[in-house]
Parts: sequence; C-alpha cells; structure tokens
Amino acid sequence: MKWLPGGWQRADQVEHERATEPVRSRGTARYASGQAGSPDPATRVQPGGGHRPTLLGADAHDVDVSASSFKALLIGGGVSGLLTVLVAAALVNSGSSVFMWIWQLVFGVLFLWFITASRGMLNSRGFLIDRSGFYARTRGEVFGVSWDEIKAVGIGTLPWIQHRRPVAPERRQALELYPADPGFPTRHPELERWRVEESPSMPGLPGERYRFHLPPFSRLPKELEGAVQTVAPQKWVGHYKRHLPPPPA
Repeated sequence: MKWLPGGWQRADQVEHERATEPVRSRGTARYASGQAGSPDPATRVQPGGGHRPTLLGADAHDVDVSASSFKALLIGGGVSGLLTVLVAAALVNSGSSVFMWIWQLVFGVLFLWFITASRGMLNSRGFLIDRSGFYARTRGEVFGVSWDEIKAVGIGTLPWIQHRRPVAPERRQALELYPADPGFPTRHPELERWRVEESPSMPGLPGERYRFHLPPFSRLPKELEGAVQTVAPQKWVGHYKRHLPPPPA
C-alpha cells in the first residue's frame, strides 16, 4: 500500500514503471524506484535512515486516529450538546432551579471538552503497521521505522488521578515505541516531537520512548494491539501502567 491523496492505495495499483521489483506476493513490501519523481510534499513518505520510499503490502493495517476522534465528537459531542440545549429550554420554560443549573453546567462542560479533545481530527493522524515496519502519519506526512530498529511497542495508561490532580482523558492512553539502540534519535530526527524520557514503565525497557497519545473512549488500543500482534508479535509488550513524573516542589 502507498499513501496518496485520499488515503492508502494498494501497491499493485501503482504504475508498474515506478516499481523496481516484480510483485512476488501480496504480503511483501516493495520499494519505489530511486529515479521516480519525488513524492508530493503534502503526502511524502519518510522511512528514515536513508531508506527509499516504501510500497506497503496488501496486508498492512491502517489505524485511523482522526476517524476515531471524529466519531467521539459526533457521538459524545452531539449527545452532550443536545442535552445542553434541552436543559436550557427547560430552564426557560419551567423556571430556574439549582438542580437544572447543575445539569446545564455538567452537559455544557462535557460538550466543550469533546470539542477540545477532537481538535486534531483534521490532521489525518493515524498509524500504518506493516511487516516492513511501523509508520506514523500526521498532517499529510508519513514517517516510518523498520522493525529491526524497534525494541518494543506497547500501550501505556495513566490513572485518572495522579499526584492528587486529575489526568486529562486525552492524555491517559498512549502508544509507546521503544528504540532498539541509543543511535535511534540521530537516525530519526523527524520523530523528535514524540520523544520523551521518563523512568522505565516495565523492567527491561529503556526510559527513552516515542509516545503517541490516543483519543479517549475508543477501540484504538485494541486495534493497535491486533495489528502489531499480527505482523510483529515479538515486539508487543502489552498494556501497562505508566506514571507522570512528580511536579516540581
């Protein structure tokens, strides 16, 4: 599969003259010719480490984060917004009461939270997981890493309350990618925006990892687990609890 305007496209639908190898099987990745025209800047693929652009196999898993954010806005935002309007109408028609004002406040806050939490849904965020590697896409750009550069992949979750403070729902769950060697950041500066250094979440894992936050109340953790388990089960370390560093005194 290849990222083109409008979505991922089957590799066997790309013009044959842009491929350097014949199709061997539906599950193998191919590479675009080095003489082919440069990808469009809005949809370029950057595998990193000097690799050529990759045409992904037909069994690649496309996990769409933006679509999940849109569903959350459509359902949660729609329901909370409707209830806010209904309570406001009841206040106008039946007079005010403390009970109704409390519900108005609750539904209004929920509606605003859904709007705020879905602000990244137009950024075309998502992941493509293939036997050739792990790919993160955002704002029309795709950044890829081969599996031999990855030590482990898992889902880290924060508790609802940490250090006596509530944790924002959109920050609780995150896909975390652990590099296989210390030279990874040098080879992949394009991933710097997602790099964090904290205490190891599990024994045997480094403190350095790349964190991709996931929308709350979605099936994305299960989808990501299934995708990684299918193509690289030896890299999956499961779901685990993580903790925020203590606030400065």
